[in-house]
Amino acid sequence: MTRILNWLRSLASRIKTILTPEGGLLEQSVTGGIWLTALNISGRIFQILTLLVLARLLDPRAFGIVGLASLVIVGLRRVSKLGLDDALIYNKDENVDRYLNTVLVMKGVRGLVIGGLVFVAAPLIGQFFSEPALISIVRAMAIGSVVMGFQNPAIVYFKKDLNFHKEFAYEVGAEAVYFIVAFAYALVNPTVWALAFAYIARNVARFGLSYLLHEYRPWPSFDTDLAREMIDYGKWITGSSILNYISNEGDDIFVGWLLGSATLGFYQFAYRLSNAPATEVTHVISRVTFPAYSKIQDDMEALRAGFYRTIRLSTFLVAPMAVGIAVVAEPFVLAFLGEQWLPMVLPMQILAIYGLIRGYIASFGSVWRATGNQDYLVKLQALTIGLIAIPIYPAATEFGIAGVAATVVGVYVFIMMPLDMYLAAAAVEGSLQRLAIEFAYPLPGAAAMAAVVLWVQEMISVIPIVEFAVLVVVGAATYAVSVLLMEAGSEWGIINELRSLVRTI
Repeated sequence: MTRILNWLRSLASRIKTILTPEGGLLEQSVTGGIWLTALNISGRIFQILTLLVLARLLDPRAFGIVGLASLVIVGLRRVSKLGLDDALIYNKDENVDRYLNTVLVMKGVRGLVIGGLVFVAAPLIGQFFSEPALISIVRAMAIGSVVMGFQNPAIVYFKKDLNFHKEFAYEVGAEAVYFIVAFAYALVNPTVWALAFAYIARNVARFGLSYLLHEYRPWPSFDTDLAREMIDYGKWITGSSILNYISNEGDDIFVGWLLGSATLGFYQFAYRLSNAPATEVTHVISRVTFPAYSKIQDDMEALRAGFYRTIRLSTFLVAPMAVGIAVVAEPFVLAFLGEQWLPMVLPMQILAIYGLIRGYIASFGSVWRATGNQDYLVKLQALTIGLIAIPIYPAATEFGIAGVAATVVGVYVFIMMPLDMYLAAAAVEGSLQRLAIEFAYPLPGAAAMAAVVLWVQEMISVIPIVEFAVLVVVGAATYAVSVLLMEAGSEWGIINELRSLVRTI
């Protein structure tokens, strides 16, 4: 009995060591990655579960209306983003408490202004999208933006100090509240208000958790010099945020305006589900690598080595996810959403390619920001917007949301990704060829996986949920075998990277 208790104590101590952000930068980054992976998986489970459950209770139009309201509110938040958190993370001082009261004032005023603008402009917003129900929904959801403006600014330490265990509690707690409120309300009243009230509840939960999880208590005061210092760094972040919003959400706005809220519901579902795995990998990578890279910004050799390792691991994970989503999209929709959602299958398959690219370039922005090249984020987003804007209208009118998806993917595949790769390689004084090779390595394995899954799909005839489960298992096994074969016949080195990661943990 004593030996068992000692073993349990040893195990608990080991788990605490793994999940507490101590040690060197690599250990802290790995620990942060573990917590962020858990965070994103847990958060995504709540989000996907909410979508799957409510898709059976609500129609696509309800999701489209809330999607439009979110686009408006998030758009105003992006336009007014000052890059304050990024400036504090980049700041070499470990303690940035002297900035936090000023941050509270700036964010609080911003939240009040956004809430007031949305309330006043709501009729015009409803008219623009030809959706009268949007007026009351967007006004209600604007409350969440006001509340978020006064959350504890000290949560910036979660990222700055790589304390992602607190970030986990903050984000997952809010997502849990969203799911509970949305599901409970929809059972009683299955209308669009289930999603709207859940949105407000999630922001209220974030407000409360921000003060519960950090002991700092801000007090409204304003220092002009500190504000100017933060804005000076964050000006490119502001520009990037605006253009990133237009680039990532512009297609949603366009679909909602041209094709209506119901069609937007299909398109947003297709995007979220096709990009879910890539989004999780992207979030983990960007949240960990920016503060980690910032700490070694003066050591180019270490920065370059870390960058290459990040690219290798991210593409290894994202490639099978993106390709797998494309080949199992139809059985997934039939199994979990129902036939009414079938119009989203083709856009979902096309957008899975975009998810692959996003996962690959996830750490590029972190490298640019850590090396002082944050202006790249603005310039590249501006170029992307211009390139997408040219063909999107004829593509949408001719092919609907599949045409919109193909336009977005085409611009990234043929123009933006090569340019991103060139600039990322230059930022770390590295090799463009090396980046291309790291991207290409997992593709044969993912292609083999797709071929086998499609063959099995043709051979079996079972109910959709069983078919989906079989295809997932077959795909995972095929990719694992393919990776082992490629590793044996090449210099990829992914197995050694995985072993190194495990040893570090």
